[in-house]
Amino acid sequence: KTDERIGDVRGAGLFIGVDLIDGEKSKPAPELATQVINGLREERILIGATGPCGHTLKIRPPLCLTMEEAGFFVTATKLVLDKIPKG
Repeated sequence: KTDERIGDVRGAGLFIGVDLIDGEKSKPAPELATQVINGLREERILIGATGPCGHTLKIRPPLCLTMEEAGFFVTATKLVLDKIPKG
């Protein structure tokens, strides 16, 4: 099951944007994006935020990204989101 705080995922090639929202209100959640970015930094993953509300995670891995590294990112992101209380 996906996390209800993930609104939209889109991108081109390896440039990916993930919108984080308040799951109940479906409104942009820039504070959640900041928490995820800081949590991923602790896991040694650097990403940023973008968009008019600052709630879109900006994921730009190198072209030489391996499946193992992609799996590490997904696992770390789930770990970080699981640590952040919902609502």
